[in-house]
Amino acid sequence: MDRTTTLGLEHYARVIARHWVIICLTTALGVATACAALLVMPARITATTHVNLSVITTDPFGAQRSASGLVDTATETAIAESFAVADRAALLLGGEVAAPELHDGVEVTVSDGGTVAGIAAVGASSTEAIARADAVAAAYLAYRSETAQERLDVMITRIDDRVGDLRADLSEANATIAADPQSVQAASEREQILAELTGLTTQRNTLQSVDTTGGSVLTRAADSPLVSAPSRTMVLATGGAAGLLLGIVFAFVRDPFDRRLRTPAEIERRSGRRILAHLRTARPAAHGGAEFDIARERLLGDLPLGASTIGVIDDTEQPGATARGLAHALADSGQETLLLLPPESRPRVTALRGAPSARPDDREGVPGLTVRTCIAPSPATSPAAQVRDAVASAPAGAIVLVAVSAHDEADMLAVLRCADVAVAVVREGDVTTTTVDRIREATEQLDRPLLGTIVLPRAPRPGAASRRSLPVGRAPRADDRMTELADAV
Repeated sequence: MDRTTTLGLEHYARVIARHWVIICLTTALGVATACAALLVMPARITATTHVNLSVITTDPFGAQRSASGLVDTATETAIAESFAVADRAALLLGGEVAAPELHDGVEVTVSDGGTVAGIAAVGASSTEAIARADAVAAAYLAYRSETAQERLDVMITRIDDRVGDLRADLSEANATIAADPQSVQAASEREQILAELTGLTTQRNTLQSVDTTGGSVLTRAADSPLVSAPSRTMVLATGGAAGLLLGIVFAFVRDPFDRRLRTPAEIERRSGRRILAHLRTARPAAHGGAEFDIARERLLGDLPLGASTIGVIDDTEQPGATARGLAHALADSGQETLLLLPPESRPRVTALRGAPSARPDDREGVPGLTVRTCIAPSPATSPAAQVRDAVASAPAGAIVLVAVSAHDEADMLAVLRCADVAVAVVREGDVTTTTVDRIREATEQLDRPLLGTIVLPRAPRPGAASRRSLPVGRAPRADDRMTELADAV
């Protein structure tokens, strides 16, 4: 058998399929953790109010630059996110929230190439978030308007002061001209004063006509979509994905240490031999039906020329039950068959107590089928000698099936020495790679071809008494078998 491991897609799919339960559990654990995190983490609702910023200028319709060119994006963002605006917004909210908390939960975005600003505020609920966003927007527009009006008032005050000084100078010039109508200097000064007064008056009128409105609300927070953080969908998806990845990693870490074979495909892959039949029932009857017929035809098709003795190495808790069904299938096809079963618990204990140690032939009412049971092992009658005697006494042309437990390594090797070929019987989910390797190595060591494997399904109840496969060199001791058989009786 080629043991080279192919690390392709088939390998990854096989590992995932073997450990799908672990992957599902870790995925469910990830989703459960995400749900717990959603319960623990405070909800954060973000509401956004969109406002249109007004360009404060003396000639809003005659400017050579666009309105967006007259708005400094960085400055407006800094103003909207400032503590000054946060203090005003806190007052508008009636002191329900402190200015520092409101300041930390505000984010302003001014559109590139435009005068639209989005003011986002965070709250524990949608109502709170909407109220905060609208309050910050109102405070920001009011701050822009008041700041602009204050600058205009300062400029107008300075103009008024200058106009007062010029009027005083104009009165002096008029008095000088009245005293000396021929005074050229006084007349010139009066002309200059009048021209400056005209210009200042025009400037003051222009400044007084400037619109200092900070802007207008385009979309209120209640009309804008709300954003929930953390997003439930995102958190659950992240938890599930993390659990899935963790499960896959754990599956690949655990796979080299998992020796149990769970499917016929895994058993076939490990043994390197075909599956002769996959039985539907966990406890096969003597007449197994179509599955045993399939196993019979495949067995006869692969049987080497001249081979007549088949060792049935059984790893299940009832060694001999599957061999009995196979023997019935062979006999039903007209093939003369001799079945040699391993000693059962009660006959073995009876033999130990001094009762007759052999059982008469049992034909079970099936023409062409003879069933014999081995006696308990003894120095005088070894398993190999019993098999040789059975083969010698078999009718000409008969096929001899010798059932032996895979756990009794000595008996298994003795049967293989007398057999021509071998067939393995295992239970999916119960057999291990150690047992399959031991059977395969034993057949290769004695040069007995392993024709294939008959696979039984899982036991109907997890708590049922099932014999697990033993590691190499851990065959049951005689004392242990004797105690187990005594308990069974």
